[in-house]
Order: sequence, then C-alpha cells, then structure tokens
Amino acid sequence: MGKRQEEVALKFIGYFRDTWPENLDDPLELCTEDCYYQSIVPTTEPIRGKAAIKAKWEKIKAEYGDQRHDMKGWGSSDRFVFTERTDWTKPGDTWYPIPLVAVFEVNEDGKIYAWREYLDGGNIARQMGMKVEDLEQSLTMPSS
Repeated sequence: MGKRQEEVALKFIGYFRDTWPENLDDPLELCTEDCYYQSIVPTTEPIRGKAAIKAKWEKIKAEYGDQRHDMKGWGSSDRFVFTERTDWTKPGDTWYPIPLVAVFEVNEDGKIYAWREYLDGGNIARQMGMKVEDLEQSLTMPSS
C-alpha cells in the first residue's frame, strides 16, 4: 500500500492545481460518501459527506474567489498520504499564499475517506487584513 493511495490523493488535489474544477463533483468521485474534511486543523470543525464538502467549496469560491496551488512534495505510509503545498487565493486583485500540509486517508478501495489541512489561519487573516475570528467565521458551515 502507499503508491496507489498517493495516486488517488494527487489526482484529487490535481483538480485544483490551476483554478477551481469546472465540475466540483469530479474530484468528489474519488471520495467515500461519508468522507470528512477539516479545512484548518484544529480551528475549524470537520464536515462530513460529499454534499457538505461541495457546499463548503462553493462558499469558499464565492467568498474568496479564484484559487490555485503549487505542490512542494508528498509521501505516504500505508493509508496516509501527506502533501506539502502552497495554496493561493485571490479574493480581489491580489493573490495570497497559504502554506499548508494536507493529510489524506485513502482506503483499500482507493477512495479518500478523510482529509485534513494543517495551516496557520492567523497568517492568512493578517495577509488579508482580517481578524482571525472573522476568517474562522467565514469558513464555518451552518449546522444542518
């Protein structure tokens, strides 16, 4: 195990390399139905399920505009795939870098069932002239 899991995680994140995917359902095909995603560990609560993840992406896209990323490196151990990258967000005319490490858990069927991103929300907020609390609130999904 490991190589196959890397291929799945890299294909998933590849959908977001240059901009938002044209169809947000395409990367979700690589996830289990009950996959969970935590966008800023430990600041934000995890969300569960493809529909909730898609809704979060739609909210982020609407509030923060375009995005892209530069992959720095990756590695795996059994079901875990670790990636280091710099994401970029463009909420107006300026691109802001977001250095992060993401951890994907990929099952034996080749589906992502967990995805966590470790980054410094304070760094993002400072770059954008926001309070950390405002950034956190903007990324919080309403309770269902």
